[in-house]
Amino acid sequence: MSSCLQLGGIVLPFAVKAMRGSDTDIGLCFLGQMSAYVICCMLAFAVIDRFKPKRVLLITAGAGIIISFGFFVIVWYGNNNGIFFNPITRLIILMVMVGVITAFFWPVIMGWISTGYEGAELTKRFGFYNVAWASANTIMPVIGGYLMEINYSFPLAVSVVIASLCFISLYPTKCISQSPKPHQSGSDTVRQQTAKQNRQFVWMSRVALFATWVYVGIFRSQLGILYKFELNLSESVYGWATALMCLSNVIVFLMMGRSHWWHYKKTLFALIQASAVLSLIIILFSGNAAFQLFAAGLSGVCYGFIYGSHQYYGVSGGTKRSGLMAIHETIIGAGFAIGALVGGILSDSFGRYSPYWFACAVIVTGGFIQVLLWKSLQKSEPRPLESGI
Repeated sequence: MSSCLQLGGIVLPFAVKAMRGSDTDIGLCFLGQMSAYVICCMLAFAVIDRFKPKRVLLITAGAGIIISFGFFVIVWYGNNNGIFFNPITRLIILMVMVGVITAFFWPVIMGWISTGYEGAELTKRFGFYNVAWASANTIMPVIGGYLMEINYSFPLAVSVVIASLCFISLYPTKCISQSPKPHQSGSDTVRQQTAKQNRQFVWMSRVALFATWVYVGIFRSQLGILYKFELNLSESVYGWATALMCLSNVIVFLMMGRSHWWHYKKTLFALIQASAVLSLIIILFSGNAAFQLFAAGLSGVCYGFIYGSHQYYGVSGGTKRSGLMAIHETIIGAGFAIGALVGGILSDSFGRYSPYWFACAVIVTGGFIQVLLWKSLQKSEPRPLESGI
């Protein structure tokens, strides 16, 4: 599923520009995906734990094959308007459908693998899961970037094949509908923390996750356009930049999954967000390809750490894991949607560098909000995580 999303996402900005669309149109495509994702994640939070995981995953994976084929057909025919809608509107509709199916895919997977586990064992399981999807994210942008230089529809043809493999891999699985046996760890990190401190990190990580995904939304929707039309870099360079982001994710997830030394460390949490601002400053003030690739890699470290942190803090001590993971994905989707839309509007209105100034402002503002939340929650009584709040 990660491979399909990466291949589609890396082609989309260039395909829209080839169809004479605007930077805002690119943002609208990603907004359609993430708005649907957020709405359906909120629905998933309420109902997803009532259904069998395997059945839900098979339905979403099967729909993924159809949607991937739809992308291929639209991009293959290019500016041919046909009967219904123009090509860009069709892409937006398909992106909305992507948002719907993935909202019932990722929370289910994460809930299934984490149910019954806490502390160090929970960290290991999330680490393995994160390395799996981040590895696909690392490989596919490079492949997609080179395939795009031949024809924009080629990566989408590959995504149809991979979507089929995704469905096939799920179908014979028997254990997926069963809950794993709870693992009890004598060094359970959750039990070593006060309920108050855990709640502080839950809320801090939620704010950081939202701010960071605004930044990711801008990167994924606008950075390729900045490279091509401002810095005169090729599509394959953007593919390498995206791959470096995801390779950094893999390295971070490996480190986070092998130990729990990073749990409940305020200074480290703040330093990572400061590094995100540094990556944006490099993008704003350097036109050198090597520096741009370094900034991309650094950004991957930052949003990988924030993602893994909230993933851990958000479910620690909770029982309805799919629902709690739906909250995690809702925050990601909301941030990504806002970043993609506002980034596109700012790019069209004030120039292609303006979205990165906006991202800086969002991350810095998020930092101030986290400080206020920390101080406020220090004075309040702890509330149970089970409420989903």
